[in-house]
Amino acid sequence: MSSLKQNLDRAWAQVQAGWNNLVAKASNALTRFRHREEDEQDEQSRALLRTSPEWALLAAEVHESSDEVSVRLEIPGMEPENLDVQVVDRTLIISGHKQVRRERKEGRYHVTECAYGRFERRLPLPAEVKADQAEASYHKGVLTLVLPKTERERIRRIPISRG
Repeated sequence: MSSLKQNLDRAWAQVQAGWNNLVAKASNALTRFRHREEDEQDEQSRALLRTSPEWALLAAEVHESSDEVSVRLEIPGMEPENLDVQVVDRTLIISGHKQVRRERKEGRYHVTECAYGRFERRLPLPAEVKADQAEASYHKGVLTLVLPKTERERIRRIPISRG
């Protein structure tokens, strides 16, 4: 019996460690979606909105090179015109409105795990960027941004001559 208890304790400790790791790595990616039923056109869409979660994972990658900062943000189910991107100081702010899209007119939903509504995700940038020269694209649910660094933030190598 003691061996069984030790195995259960060890298994539980692994589950807790895995959960803590997930929370530590993904907690910033958890994004709140605010529901407003009046945003939806028909009663079936409003009913789906009422049962959808208020939180979703919007996973991001921020990469810095010597000349630019690039950002990838997974936002599935959106249209580019429903997204807004701003840079305020050294923070990238992505906001939008994900509307309910029903492809079936009959029947009912049994699982609703997709989040809908208005959201905002803030990402700290590792350097000051030129927002007016940024490039943005949205393809297959991924928003990609390329943000050139300001001159003072660019990394420059200084050549060393033999003396």
